[in-house]
Amino acid sequence: MALLEADDPVSQLHKCAFFMKDTERMYLCLSQERIIQFQATPCPKEPNKEMINDGACWTIISTDKAEYQFYEGMGPVRSPVTPVPLVHSLNLNGGSDVAMLELAGDNFTPSLQVWFGDVEAETMYRCAESMLCVVPDISQFRGQWLWMRQPTQVPVSLVRNDGIIYATGLTFTYTPEPGPRPTIPPVNDVMRPADAAPSWHHETHRLPDNTLQ
Repeated sequence: MALLEADDPVSQLHKCAFFMKDTERMYLCLSQERIIQFQATPCPKEPNKEMINDGACWTIISTDKAEYQFYEGMGPVRSPVTPVPLVHSLNLNGGSDVAMLELAGDNFTPSLQVWFGDVEAETMYRCAESMLCVVPDISQFRGQWLWMRQPTQVPVSLVRNDGIIYATGLTFTYTPEPGPRPTIPPVNDVMRPADAAPSWHHETHRLPDNTLQ
């Protein structure tokens, strides 16, 4: 039964009906897991009420709110964008020439790749809660830089193989280094020909005989 002139505030666990505006006694109704319109009938005894079925009677309950951001980088896709992968933390392992970044979160799949800005990183799927990737070299973002001159921050994203981009809201910061990284000299410099080797002058001095007694 729907009361037409109710003016009570709606709160949790209240039952209510949703009238479809500009219709003839039509109400929002749930029928076999589908939302339909249900036409109520007037109550013969109480003109300020209309008779509805159980499917048109809704109970107000509390609910959680979740918002996700994604972008269809290659155009619309047919497969669902959910479940949305979530990254909770980033942990750096190693350093110098090879650094690994561990991503901890939820809903990871093998179809996801880690991106630093617009640079794709080599990614290794571990499980639904963990992924690893190789941190791209700084030269990918700063041209010919071979070492860090100033802090550089880039966003970290997850990209599905069909082009869906999921922003993690996290960033990775390249921190400055004191100077160029030590490099191994070329083989030609180490194995230098004998005629190109620097000349060394060695003198032998003999002590006078009378000094040896």
